[in-house]
Amino acid sequence: MNNFLKNKHLISRAGFGIHHNDIEKYKNLSPKKLYQELKNNSEYKVLLTDFPTVTPEQYLEMSKAQDRKPLNQFNNLYNKNFRKSWHSQMINSPYQLREKMAFFWHGHFATRIQHALFNKEIIEIFRKNALGSFRDLVFDVSKSSAMLNFLNNQQNKKAKPNENFSRELMELFTLGRGNLYTEKDIKESARAFTGWSYNELGEFTDNKKQHDAGEKVFLGRNGNFDGTDIINIILEQPECAEFITKKIYQFFVNDIADEKIVKSLSQKFYKSNYDILTLMDEIFLSDWFYSDENIGSKIKSPVELIVGIRRIMPMDLQNKDTIYNFEKILGQELLQPPNVAGWPTGLAWIDSSTLLIRMKIPSVMAGYKTLDIEPKPNDDVNMGKEENKVIVNQNQNTITIHWDSINNILNQDLFSILLPKSNEKLQNTILQFNSDKSRKHLMISIMSTPEYQLC
Repeated sequence: MNNFLKNKHLISRAGFGIHHNDIEKYKNLSPKKLYQELKNNSEYKVLLTDFPTVTPEQYLEMSKAQDRKPLNQFNNLYNKNFRKSWHSQMINSPYQLREKMAFFWHGHFATRIQHALFNKEIIEIFRKNALGSFRDLVFDVSKSSAMLNFLNNQQNKKAKPNENFSRELMELFTLGRGNLYTEKDIKESARAFTGWSYNELGEFTDNKKQHDAGEKVFLGRNGNFDGTDIINIILEQPECAEFITKKIYQFFVNDIADEKIVKSLSQKFYKSNYDILTLMDEIFLSDWFYSDENIGSKIKSPVELIVGIRRIMPMDLQNKDTIYNFEKILGQELLQPPNVAGWPTGLAWIDSSTLLIRMKIPSVMAGYKTLDIEPKPNDDVNMGKEENKVIVNQNQNTITIHWDSINNILNQDLFSILLPKSNEKLQNTILQFNSDKSRKHLMISIMSTPEYQLC
């Protein structure tokens, strides 16, 4: 593979796909230099929104009012605006590696709540710690108001322990389902986390009055453990490093994990004291990352698909909700994972309905077609709410493509630019279909293939 194909693969995994302004750079840089550039462009900056926020004190006053409408309206509008700001950051920011990693953590430590300030806090935790210490990340997430709220640790008290958080901490966040721990360990760790809560302003508190100070037995260890002790004991287990490494490998490399490679990576991750960037270096600087079996092996999630289209095809949106409707009907909205296990992966994104919608979206964006569809009913996703019909681009002018900005792309080999892999038969079929049409139509046709759904 030449540098361009390798770099295209790298930016599709370590970021959200190639940007229309960077085509020549991808041709000329070596993959190692491009990865170094991605690492260098990984500064953390708090997301800014167009919608004015409120202080925790102001939010508290709204929550105490008899009329809940202002509070509900603020939550809805701020969550929507914050989602758009993060979406824009994924599209336009050079900090691709940080945002892609934060996106991964958002699905790993999944929370689903309406409290806008709590949502903002936990997303910033993901973004800030995205490439830092997994140890720090686990502690920050475990003490966040969003997680404590979502998994009911606010109700975890010594008189009546609540096991929700302690169970998911081990099952989904650190060790993996049924790996190493027992039901007894869950009960004992729940006792250790009693008293971990937050105050009226959403600040973490360790309420000693509600903490069970008795001796506990956890993973074979005895002691008067608290939440900090439990997390530290979990992180002492090599199985934790292996579970996290495998999940990262499946997200960034291949859904089918190479157990030998995962084992080697996890040992280095463990020895680094859970340094996330060290693990990502091992992955993205390896030769096997660019092996043929890893190219085009993953199905883009809806967010990856839509953000990737917007990076390669610049556009203006008259109605900014339009773009998020695409993700909604495909089953993925930022801040709205379906449950504590996060979003599905791989083939779970594709069925006969969603594939047809995915293939139609580029034409809708270009104004060639309209999309009139209802989101698929799914209680896990929609939480029992009634969904209104989503009509996208009905007037044919809600999205404007800046074709002039990508003339340099239109005149190049669009197949190698847009598809992870291509074959002569596919190229001939698409070229024949577009023989009497413009290069714009050719680009949209390529982006409307099943192959474009892969990265």
